[in-house]
Amino acid sequence: MAEDEKTKDEAPKASAKKEKVADGDMITVEYDTWIINQDGSEDLFDTTNEELAKEKEIWDEKNKYIPLNTIVGAGRNQGLDASFGKATVGEKQVVEIPPEDGAGDWDATKVEIHSIREFEKQKIDPIPGIRVSFKNKVGTIITATSGRVRIDFNEPLAGKTVRYEYTVIGKAKNDEERALAIIAMDYGDSEGFEVKAGGDVLEITLPEICKYDQNWFVMKYRVVGDLREHMEFKAIRFVEDYTKKEEEPEAAEEASDAPEESPPEEQAPEEKKTEEPDVEEATSEKSSDDAPVEETPAEETSDGGKPAEETSDGEEPAEEEPAEEEREKEPEEL
Repeated sequence: MAEDEKTKDEAPKASAKKEKVADGDMITVEYDTWIINQDGSEDLFDTTNEELAKEKEIWDEKNKYIPLNTIVGAGRNQGLDASFGKATVGEKQVVEIPPEDGAGDWDATKVEIHSIREFEKQKIDPIPGIRVSFKNKVGTIITATSGRVRIDFNEPLAGKTVRYEYTVIGKAKNDEERALAIIAMDYGDSEGFEVKAGGDVLEITLPEICKYDQNWFVMKYRVVGDLREHMEFKAIRFVEDYTKKEEEPEAAEEASDAPEESPPEEQAPEEKKTEEPDVEEATSEKSSDDAPVEETPAEETSDGGKPAEETSDGEEPAEEEPAEEEREKEPEEL
């Protein structure tokens, strides 16, 4: 009984390991590519393992270290299609491919010398070792000296024996997965794409980046070509979604509270209030300046004292007090 249960548990695992790869399959692969030199040494040429790329000092910030999507038997894999046809999902494979079965022999006639000014006109910085597109061809800069640039238009692996270490980690099982794999294969990434297959129509909703990415405008036609070649849909539709984003509740509350804190309408009366004291001061000064000078003797006391002080509002003091003092002083004069 226990043995029967053990056999049942292992059955799904065994069948998953034996999932074979065949021509026409859309597969996802992790790989390391090694160049075998004539002296027997090996150099890492390419990899999907970012840590290994850093270790071997070939890491490039422009590269995306993600698994490769490819179509088996489509002629896209130099020397690897035959090996893919014998591969099993989840199992590591090692294959060594000579130049004649891979990128071919190196051709000296494909090495050209051009003036550095030609590169400057196309705004290309000819740094040795980099791959550039020049005159509708892709080549590798070899040297850039004395105003001249030597560029090799051979395939990077031409004339080299290559060893591939790869693992097929999965293969597409339905139309949606196949479409996403083709997008990743041609465009370089399928993140954010939404695919819906229905009847004879394949509908693809594009992510936000495709609305302004110049690379997508170019690669879109290759994606359409591969979708038509490797899938059986009569119509392919690309959907761009421009949905207006709603404001968050907190942001809306802050926006509604903001005018109450500092309403612009209340600032106008405050300015008038600040001007009123100036008008009063001007009026006070005017009244004191306009007072007749001849009235000064009338403000003096009978004994020739100093004139009475003005009130705070600029008006002259009442004359009742000086009159009482005069009445008090009259008996003394008698």
